[in-house]
Amino acid sequence: MIYENLEFFNVDHVDKVPGMNGVRLERFPQQFRHELGIKENHNGRFRAERVHGCEIRFVTEARYFDMALTAVEADIDICIYFGDMLHQKNTLKAGVCTVLHVERPVIYDIIEEEQLPHGRFAPNVWRIQFGMNGYLYFNYLDTFGYSRRPPVLEEKPALLWAAYGSSITCGSVTNLYSNCYLEQTAQRLGVEVWNKGLSGSCLCENFAADYMAQVPADMVSLEIGVNMVVPFDKEEFEKRVVYFLNRMKDSKARRIYVIDQFVNKGLIMKNHQEPYYRNYREFRRIVKERMEKIEDPRFIHIPGDQIACDITFLSTDILHPSDWGHIQMGERLAAWIRKEEEKRGEDRIGIL
Repeated sequence: MIYENLEFFNVDHVDKVPGMNGVRLERFPQQFRHELGIKENHNGRFRAERVHGCEIRFVTEARYFDMALTAVEADIDICIYFGDMLHQKNTLKAGVCTVLHVERPVIYDIIEEEQLPHGRFAPNVWRIQFGMNGYLYFNYLDTFGYSRRPPVLEEKPALLWAAYGSSITCGSVTNLYSNCYLEQTAQRLGVEVWNKGLSGSCLCENFAADYMAQVPADMVSLEIGVNMVVPFDKEEFEKRVVYFLNRMKDSKARRIYVIDQFVNKGLIMKNHQEPYYRNYREFRRIVKERMEKIEDPRFIHIPGDQIACDITFLSTDILHPSDWGHIQMGERLAAWIRKEEEKRGEDRIGIL
């Protein structure tokens, strides 16, 4: 979306909240957020408001600028990029309005800028990227008399990917958001990605399927299973998956990748009656069988254990990948998608 002549990427809208200065960035429509969850778990309603994967993007001739931002609920790590290159990293402290003073790299005064590569982004695009946790309020941008504008199409990736999933899709537990498997995959494929992950709350509700089916993306991925292992039996899980997959047939996306559970503690639980042990296997089987019944050639099943294929990819909770694990997953997922697209011939989507 465009607001105050800036691009707010991965942002559905901004909210004016009574008693707060600035506007709050929202990844999902309000009605969507307010319907999330089941009786035992409504956490998705606040986790949907977290800003992981959101970016504020703009182009300006100013040599420096100030941007005021306020983090709420938790500290938020941010990375500031100039094009594809990291410029600086900051942490926004929760409950405090932080004014970031950012200056154009001094080295640019003595190099030939036209020789800088145009990777995913043109080298003159400022990108303020937000990491895990916390709500974010945008207060103002001051370019000190210089104009600013959102990047044009030629300055950004040509293809948009929308990703639904669990906290792993959100980027947990990376120390740097750009290390998460979504960003790592997107960088390798030359695309940009809307992070529609819901930590602990990826429950495949019918309205979540309805929402994802209308997201205007070239490519969609659905990482499903792990958040439903504990609350649901296999019958309920299968019912939700069936609706979701059938609803996604209405999507305009050219490719729909369905990823079942990555390796996790479910492989090695002592008690084989534990839901994590029993449902890890059952739920993966259900996804595989249901995907085999879909005749729509846009749908492609990716076994999660082929992406996160080693328990050493994980942190010590034996569930969430570490930074290194996420990076390895991004490498493997990008290679899997590229291989699938190479099979498509003229129908392939334009990844790098």
